[in-house]
Amino acid sequence: MKKYFKIYRRKPNSIFFIVLGGIFAVLGVLAIFWTKILALAVACIAFGVLLAILPQFVLYERYWLKGEYLYYKKGGIPYKVRTAEIGAAVLCIYDEYRRGKGFVPAKFATQNGEVYIPAMVLLRSADEGELDLCDKRTAAGITFRKEKITDAVLDFGFLEELWKSGFCGKVYVFEDIAELYKPALDEIFQGSDRVIVYDRLPRNRFPKNGKSSKK
Repeated sequence: MKKYFKIYRRKPNSIFFIVLGGIFAVLGVLAIFWTKILALAVACIAFGVLLAILPQFVLYERYWLKGEYLYYKKGGIPYKVRTAEIGAAVLCIYDEYRRGKGFVPAKFATQNGEVYIPAMVLLRSADEGELDLCDKRTAAGITFRKEKITDAVLDFGFLEELWKSGFCGKVYVFEDIAELYKPALDEIFQGSDRVIVYDRLPRNRFPKNGKSSKK
């Protein structure tokens, strides 16, 4: 049974929170000598320790399959769901919060340039008419927030496991990810009609004559 990490950029974020927490802890120690206000010093030290430790539980969260269940965590709290209850898997671009930039797509360098990191958003069900909004992980999670089970950086080993498990839902693949990772996806899905490639064009919102049905 293999476990997969949910977060892509774990080490840099882990170091950031450890360093930031350490700064607050040091300030707390110095506050004992500068202000001699013990309560302020203790609060600052405690905040620094919590800032260094608590984010680690989220940064290193994992997900895995065991039998007919998917196991995962949210904010350190464990959950499980039957794979048969997963109605859709949306494969899109993995985006992450970068300080000073907000949520931006994650990329890695190859010989042919930078390519997007793929993400997986698991849902209980999906409205195909809303998929044009789901080019990125965060957008997909917001669009289907009531149906969302979990999301993670995509590991193709897990995707193959899920496909061969009790999962019987559909897989929706954003066109950029479908193009970038076509060989791996073709090997896993073998041309199944349960796999649908979507793009940024709205569907099911306008009739075929191109006029809005809203008055």
